[in-house]
Amino acid sequence: MHLRAVIDEFVLYIEIEKNYSVNTATSYEYDLQLFLTFLTDHGCSTCLNEITKTQVRRFIQYLLGSLNLKPRSVNRKISSLKSFTKYCLKEQYLANDFTHGIESPETADKLPVYIRLTDLKQLFAFLERDQSRFALMINRCGIPIN
Repeated sequence: MHLRAVIDEFVLYIEIEKNYSVNTATSYEYDLQLFLTFLTDHGCSTCLNEITKTQVRRFIQYLLGSLNLKPRSVNRKISSLKSFTKYCLKEQYLANDFTHGIESPETADKLPVYIRLTDLKQLFAFLERDQSRFALMINRCGIPIN
């Protein structure tokens, strides 16, 4: 079965049966279309049962290297591919999972950014001088600035 046809079926499945949002379905379709384009541009077969893990790994390398995508973006594309292959296995379009064993690149956990004490003091000092309803409410609460 040709990859393009199964992508179309998968997108319909996640929109109708899984009730995914339009944005999610569009993102999945974009990710899978990018994979299809990669295979076509690199002279690989787009027959579903001829796709290999090696081609998926090369696709990931292409995303990180040539397209210079961040690991979080690459992880979403891998997730899209894994969901797609899970669907294909369920529908018996695919004999072997070509994403089995493919791991996502590590991402740096982002730490939360807190407001600095000097900025907070500056905010409260402004609110003490301000005459808006919000500022007056804060002032009535008696929140100490120091």
